[in-house]
Amino acid sequence: MDERGFAYTLDAVLALIPVIIIILGVSNLPTSNEPSNHIYSSQKAQDIMDFMAQYRPGGGMTVLETLSTILESGSNNPASIQCAGENASTILNKNFPELEYLLTEENQLGGKILTGNLDIENADNVATASRNYGNYTYRIYVK
Repeated sequence: MDERGFAYTLDAVLALIPVIIIILGVSNLPTSNEPSNHIYSSQKAQDIMDFMAQYRPGGGMTVLETLSTILESGSNNPASIQCAGENASTILNKNFPELEYLLTEENQLGGKILTGNLDIENADNVATASRNYGNYTYRIYVK
Protein backbone atom coordinates (compact mmCIF):
# COMPACT_ATOMS: atom_id res chain seq x y z
CA MET A 1 0.00 0.00 0.00
CA ASP A 2 1.41 3.39 -0.92
CA GLU A 3 1.37 6.43 1.32
CA ARG A 4 -1.43 8.06 -0.63
CA GLY A 5 -3.87 5.24 0.14
CA PHE A 6 -2.95 5.28 3.81
CA ALA A 7 -3.49 9.04 4.03
CA TYR A 8 -6.93 8.81 2.38
CA THR A 9 -7.95 5.95 4.68
CA LEU A 10 -6.74 7.82 7.78
CA ASP A 11 -8.57 10.96 6.61
CA ALA A 12 -11.81 9.01 6.13
CA VAL A 13 -11.56 7.37 9.58
CA LEU A 14 -10.85 10.69 11.27
CA ALA A 15 -13.81 12.27 9.48
CA LEU A 16 -16.11 9.57 10.87
CA ILE A 17 -15.19 10.27 14.52
CA PRO A 18 -17.22 13.53 14.81
CA VAL A 19 -20.12 11.91 12.98
CA ILE A 20 -20.13 8.99 15.45
CA ILE A 21 -19.94 11.39 18.41
CA ILE A 22 -22.93 13.37 17.11
CA ILE A 23 -24.97 10.21 16.49
CA LEU A 24 -24.24 8.89 20.00
CA GLY A 25 -25.08 12.25 21.55
CA VAL A 26 -28.41 12.54 19.76
CA SER A 27 -29.38 8.94 20.52
CA ASN A 28 -28.95 9.55 24.27
CA LEU A 29 -31.31 12.52 24.44
CA PRO A 30 -34.30 11.77 26.70
CA THR A 31 -37.72 11.51 25.14
CA SER A 32 -41.03 12.22 26.83
CA ASN A 33 -41.96 8.51 26.73
CA GLU A 34 -39.00 7.36 28.81
CA PRO A 35 -39.59 6.43 32.45
CA SER A 36 -37.17 9.13 33.68
CA ASN A 37 -40.17 11.32 34.64
CA HIS A 38 -41.47 8.46 36.77
CA ILE A 39 -38.14 8.14 38.54
CA TYR A 40 -38.19 11.85 39.27
CA SER A 41 -41.74 11.67 40.65
CA SER A 42 -40.90 8.63 42.74
CA GLN A 43 -37.87 10.37 44.23
CA LYS A 44 -39.96 13.48 44.84
CA ALA A 45 -42.52 11.41 46.77
CA GLN A 46 -39.77 9.86 48.88
CA ASP A 47 -38.20 13.27 49.53
CA ILE A 48 -41.51 14.78 50.66
CA MET A 49 -42.21 11.87 52.99
CA ASP A 50 -38.68 12.12 54.41
CA PHE A 51 -39.29 15.83 54.92
CA MET A 52 -42.48 15.09 56.87
CA ALA A 53 -40.67 12.48 58.97
CA GLN A 54 -37.83 14.84 59.89
CA TYR A 55 -39.10 18.44 59.71
CA ARG A 56 -39.86 19.94 63.12
CA PRO A 57 -41.80 23.19 62.70
CA GLY A 58 -40.93 25.46 65.58
CA GLY A 59 -38.46 22.88 66.92
CA GLY A 60 -41.22 20.66 68.36
CA MET A 61 -42.49 17.36 67.05
CA THR A 62 -42.02 16.15 63.49
CA VAL A 63 -44.92 16.55 61.07
CA LEU A 64 -45.80 12.84 61.17
CA GLU A 65 -45.50 12.80 64.95
CA THR A 66 -47.86 15.78 65.15
CA LEU A 67 -50.41 14.15 62.85
CA SER A 68 -50.30 10.91 64.83
CA THR A 69 -50.69 12.76 68.12
CA ILE A 70 -53.69 14.72 66.81
CA LEU A 71 -55.39 11.58 65.49
CA GLU A 72 -54.64 9.50 68.59
CA SER A 73 -55.73 12.18 71.05
CA GLY A 74 -59.04 12.52 69.19
CA SER A 75 -59.54 8.75 68.91
CA ASN A 76 -59.58 9.10 65.11
CA ASN A 77 -62.89 11.00 65.20
CA PRO A 78 -63.88 13.25 62.27
CA ALA A 79 -62.74 16.41 64.08
CA SER A 80 -59.26 15.00 64.69
CA ILE A 81 -59.03 13.79 61.09
CA GLN A 82 -59.95 17.26 59.84
CA CYS A 83 -57.47 18.92 62.23
CA ALA A 84 -54.65 16.58 61.16
CA GLY A 85 -55.48 17.22 57.51
CA GLU A 86 -55.43 20.99 57.98
CA ASN A 87 -52.12 20.77 59.82
CA ALA A 88 -50.54 18.66 57.05
CA SER A 89 -52.02 20.87 54.35
CA THR A 90 -50.59 24.02 55.90
CA ILE A 91 -47.09 22.58 56.10
CA LEU A 92 -47.11 20.96 52.64
CA ASN A 93 -48.60 23.99 50.89
CA LYS A 94 -46.11 26.30 52.60
CA ASN A 95 -43.04 24.20 51.76
CA PHE A 96 -44.16 22.77 48.39
CA PRO A 97 -46.50 25.40 46.88
CA GLU A 98 -46.65 23.91 43.36
CA LEU A 99 -47.08 20.30 44.49
CA GLU A 100 -50.06 18.18 43.46
CA TYR A 101 -50.45 15.63 46.24
CA LEU A 102 -52.81 13.44 48.20
CA LEU A 103 -52.02 12.38 51.78
CA THR A 104 -53.80 9.37 53.28
CA GLU A 105 -53.62 7.31 56.45
CA GLU A 106 -53.69 3.59 55.66
CA ASN A 107 -53.52 1.60 58.90
CA GLN A 108 -55.98 3.11 61.38
CA LEU A 109 -58.28 4.96 58.99
CA GLY A 110 -58.28 2.46 56.13
CA GLY A 111 -56.93 4.76 53.44
CA LYS A 112 -58.91 7.86 54.42
CA ILE A 113 -57.75 11.02 52.68
CA LEU A 114 -56.37 13.56 55.13
CA THR A 115 -55.59 16.32 52.65
CA GLY A 116 -54.58 16.99 49.08
CA ASN A 117 -55.33 18.59 45.75
CA LEU A 118 -54.55 15.69 43.38
CA ASP A 119 -57.31 14.14 41.29
CA ILE A 120 -55.90 10.63 41.51
CA GLU A 121 -58.58 9.11 39.30
CA ASN A 122 -57.55 11.22 36.29
CA ALA A 123 -53.83 11.55 37.00
CA ASP A 124 -51.15 9.69 35.14
CA ASN A 125 -47.64 8.99 36.40
CA VAL A 126 -48.49 9.11 40.11
CA ALA A 127 -45.75 8.11 42.55
CA THR A 128 -46.21 7.11 46.18
CA ALA A 129 -44.20 6.93 49.35
CA SER A 130 -45.22 5.81 52.81
CA ARG A 131 -43.93 6.11 56.36
CA ASN A 132 -45.06 4.80 59.71
CA TYR A 133 -45.29 6.65 62.97
CA GLY A 134 -46.68 4.73 65.90
CA ASN A 135 -49.78 2.84 64.79
CA TYR A 136 -50.29 5.13 61.80
CA THR A 137 -49.12 4.57 58.24
CA TYR A 138 -49.11 7.65 56.02
CA ARG A 139 -48.98 7.49 52.24
CA ILE A 140 -48.46 10.40 49.93
CA TYR A 141 -49.33 10.37 46.24
CA VAL A 142 -47.57 12.96 44.06
CA LYS A 143 -47.75 13.83 40.40
